[in-house]
Amino acid sequence: MDGIKIPNRVEDFTVDWLNAALASSVDAQVIECRARASEEPGQTAEIVIIEAVFDRVDDALPTRMIAKYTSQNRQVIEEIINVFDQYRRETSFYRDFKDPGITIPECLYQSFDADQQTFVLLMKDLGPAASPSWAVSTDQVEHGLGMLPRLHARWWNHEVLREKDYFVQFDDDNFYAMGFGGAAAIVPGLGAHFDDVALTETLMPRVAEKLPRLQALYAARPFTLVHGDYHSKQLFFPTDAGGEFAAIDWQFPFVAQGPWDFARLFVVGTPTEFRRSNEQRLMAIYLDGLRAEGVSNYGAEDFELDYRLGMIISHMINVIAIGSTDVSLVALECERLGVDWKEVLFYRVQRALDDWQVLDLVESL
Repeated sequence: MDGIKIPNRVEDFTVDWLNAALASSVDAQVIECRARASEEPGQTAEIVIIEAVFDRVDDALPTRMIAKYTSQNRQVIEEIINVFDQYRRETSFYRDFKDPGITIPECLYQSFDADQQTFVLLMKDLGPAASPSWAVSTDQVEHGLGMLPRLHARWWNHEVLREKDYFVQFDDDNFYAMGFGGAAAIVPGLGAHFDDVALTETLMPRVAEKLPRLQALYAARPFTLVHGDYHSKQLFFPTDAGGEFAAIDWQFPFVAQGPWDFARLFVVGTPTEFRRSNEQRLMAIYLDGLRAEGVSNYGAEDFELDYRLGMIISHMINVIAIGSTDVSLVALECERLGVDWKEVLFYRVQRALDDWQVLDLVESL
């Protein structure tokens, strides 16, 4: 903490606050600003769009910024943030990782109060790049997958990752116990939303029971820096007006297997038939990308095992989101986009789990 108050509402993003927050990163003074809540609220944080006027004209100045601050939803704070520690994880990531091997937003200021579980991130706007949210195209998914080998290769088995206590480590017993235990507890209520939950009803409790053996498998695998929630709502893509690809929302950085990110984007982001028809082709491209970046002794069998493990994590995250956040926000956004939220957040992953016989894998441990 640096003495700068962490905002708790849109009105707290004032000229004075911005000047204090930007003092170490911007050589200019804000003289006017306008802050407004995003029309698409986040599920675990509030989002504010800020337009600023500085005391001099310079194209390099951040005249448009995005701020994230503490969710005002008490259920989110109590059932997710207080349990999984995302605010500390994300502010720490932006503090320490300026160029992780994939483009991320430039963080101008970050602060976290552990006692109050409050936080703020102030970042340059990524426009004119834009996020498709849940209405991602298959071309965009392929683009996003193509960005992963450089990120994963840079940190392949890198011991510095093991020194970061804000990453979810593969031997973090408490995190995985809370995650899979929470998902197992939510499973009985899934029937209120979905018609076919049989595989999930069986798989999530079995994963919770088999967790020590599953974590032993994680520990035996090659590891790298994994975004952890690498889906299309977290990604920005170039538009006709310009911009570049970027990955946002680093609330769940894992030290884990690279194909976890691949599984998260590919399985959630594409129709099932497209996934089934293109898995082997895109897997080969990913492996070629790793080799081009210097990773050796990691082949198709390695990928397929880690891909299956990634599906389990992806489904766990979705189940917790369905049970512990206001899922109506996702449903409304998907409706506006012409997307079936149940298909995206549940059925696609459940089908992939079935196709890849992931329950059999868990039972074999």
